[in-house]
Amino acid sequence: NWVMKSWWIQFRSPLDIYENHANLLVAEIAMYTMAVLTLIHDIVFNYVSTVAACRLKLGIIPTAYAAGLADCVSFHIFDIIAIKNLWWTWHDTDPTILERHFWVPFTSTLFRLTFTPSFVLLFLGTHKTMTGNNKFQPGSFLQETAVVLLTGLLSFPMAVATHFIPLYHSLHDVFGVSSEVCILSVIYLYILIVWVADRNGPPQARPKTKGTHTWKDEVALIVLLLFLTFAGLAVFAKPETVVSTGLHEPLGPCNEPQHFYNAIGQPLSKRRYLCPTDFDEGYMDFHCVPGGKPPPGIHHWYTVCGTPHENHAEHITVVWGFCLLGLTYYYNLLACSGLDASQSKKQKIN
Repeated sequence: NWVMKSWWIQFRSPLDIYENHANLLVAEIAMYTMAVLTLIHDIVFNYVSTVAACRLKLGIIPTAYAAGLADCVSFHIFDIIAIKNLWWTWHDTDPTILERHFWVPFTSTLFRLTFTPSFVLLFLGTHKTMTGNNKFQPGSFLQETAVVLLTGLLSFPMAVATHFIPLYHSLHDVFGVSSEVCILSVIYLYILIVWVADRNGPPQARPKTKGTHTWKDEVALIVLLLFLTFAGLAVFAKPETVVSTGLHEPLGPCNEPQHFYNAIGQPLSKRRYLCPTDFDEGYMDFHCVPGGKPPPGIHHWYTVCGTPHENHAEHITVVWGFCLLGLTYYYNLLACSGLDASQSKKQKIN
């Protein structure tokens, strides 16, 4: 996934991916196509966050940004846990992901903050435009098919054009604003949009009678299991025992650059290969491979080894803090907001 993210964030040529990850390009295209048609992709994050945000009974725009915040708080914990346990690795010298938070690039979090609102805006907006119905009122088969296809095809480019370029590239690449400041500014902006809208929410946005809200459903169960899993992994996972053999950033010569352009046309460069003697990825090393050294030559498929926590207590504090934040936010969305709209009658809300 990080290869596709990097491509869309930087408007890279598809040939770049084909040259380095030919099999992944085919797999990703198939995955995204089938994901849109089967509603499987990111069901834990996009679907849950969107359903939860819709219970605020706000307009399409604040709903989209409420979903973006919900998606971000859960996926950022996933990012922290995943990178520490080598579920994937990041490119060592790519300038768009150099600035990190517990080895998670700020741009990865910003990707979730920009893609999810774009996805929700397109999905709900095209549904409203093409069917004339509210969020949960279905249209005809052809209308709903068109909504799904348009959303699947346009979400990524819309996120880049309407969110990533103005909220990141213009600030970071033109004016030199740090990635951390960019992402905090986006979070504050989203909070402001949702808070202002929620202050003037409709009566349906709050449970009428205490104790009658049917929020203990599958969505709430998924949220609870998700955050409990993250909390448990933060305590009990042993990243120093992880051995990851598979496709990673290509390993090779240290002095071969790769030039490319970012989304606003600025020339950038990075190392074409991971330099085995000069890299800064503290979540991995080669201590578990024979001889404790990476293999010589150019390799796409090789083994990397997990590393122990530098400060396990700090890691737990960060993960549990985000889990508490996520559970509190989702509880207010799911249990302290309105009910899902019934398909049997139309609701007078957007």
